[in-house]
Amino acid sequence: MTDPIADGASEARKPLAAGLAATWGAQLIGTIAVFGVPVLAPEIAPEMGVEATLVGVYVAVTYFTAQVVGLLTGGLMDRYGALRLSQVSCLLAAVGICLLFPASPWIALLAAMAMGACYGPLNPTSSMILRGLASDRRQPLVFSIKQTGVPMAGVLVGVLLPMLTLEFGWRIAFGLFAALGLIVALALQPIRETFDQGRNRDGGRPPIRIVQPLSLVLGDRKLRALTIIGFALAGAQICVAAFYVLYLTQVQGFSLVEAGVIYAVVQAGGVGGRIMWGGAAKQIMSPTAALVTVSLLICGLFIAVALMTPAWPYWTTIALSLILGLTSFGWNGVWLSEIADLAPADRIGDATGGAQFVMFGGVTLLPPLFGALVGLADSYVPPFIAAGLFVALIAGYLAFVRWTGSATR
Repeated sequence: MTDPIADGASEARKPLAAGLAATWGAQLIGTIAVFGVPVLAPEIAPEMGVEATLVGVYVAVTYFTAQVVGLLTGGLMDRYGALRLSQVSCLLAAVGICLLFPASPWIALLAAMAMGACYGPLNPTSSMILRGLASDRRQPLVFSIKQTGVPMAGVLVGVLLPMLTLEFGWRIAFGLFAALGLIVALALQPIRETFDQGRNRDGGRPPIRIVQPLSLVLGDRKLRALTIIGFALAGAQICVAAFYVLYLTQVQGFSLVEAGVIYAVVQAGGVGGRIMWGGAAKQIMSPTAALVTVSLLICGLFIAVALMTPAWPYWTTIALSLILGLTSFGWNGVWLSEIADLAPADRIGDATGGAQFVMFGGVTLLPPLFGALVGLADSYVPPFIAAGLFVALIAGYLAFVRWTGSATR
């Protein structure tokens, strides 16, 4: 005989498990598509007849498209539902990958746009799906577990794509992940009605909202402070992603293999950090306190990295890199959860899309500034220290707004 209480508890857990699996899977597929091209650039670029360094143009087009599509996602969710858009994201990831196969620079721009259109909705849709599925105290942890899909994708493309490319060629290697995107999109179909019941079924054109999401997050002082800290933290995270291996090889004297191992430690720290900070927020400290603590730790760690010398023991560098991953790659889930908490219940998608637009601005603006400062100073010390102090300064602004309530609009 079944236990009705246990059955009821299982049913209560089912939406959370299904929602978390759906959003994690879509996040993994979208991130693999975006991260895979820089990894394969040395193989793809010669076939296209272009320099591999033009991958920077691909990244810029991808994230700009993601910024714009993220703003539109709230209106699209109203019409089609968050789960349906998650399926579409997986399909666009597969399309973007396949558009690379002709090895044409112009078609590659379309691939970048498809992958950006895939990536832009992932945070707004996941916030809509996950908000309220867990208890209030566990929500940051749930959001953070979903966000582990990003560093996990980094590990997969960093390890599997090169191996598969050596064995089968880059088209088959990347094509396997395109096929995985199709599989995930189909696998989500049985739970579509569970999560998209509230969509507008009148068949009309979806509302197009571009200015309203930005007005929402920039017009409210608490959301504005969170949005700006997202800009700073995302910029710092991508500075590590873009320059840490170069710093280790050019300045600290590590071989590329050694630097790759250390970078893998950073990524592994990102997985653990997202779970750690997600578990701490609302259960040990407030989400604001978690974000401020992360920011101050990043500042201190960036200064420590700047002061690193080749004379340091190898395991000291490993330990520092692990903590760097725990912090600079660990904040995202707490940030997204707090955006969803502060947004009006019927505008979570708009709030996440607007905040993400500004956050991606940090991704596109701060790393070029970091690189320019490296060139001007002929050293990594000033840019690491400047980036760390910038994050700490914005953390002070967030703390002031959230804890004093005296900031003006």
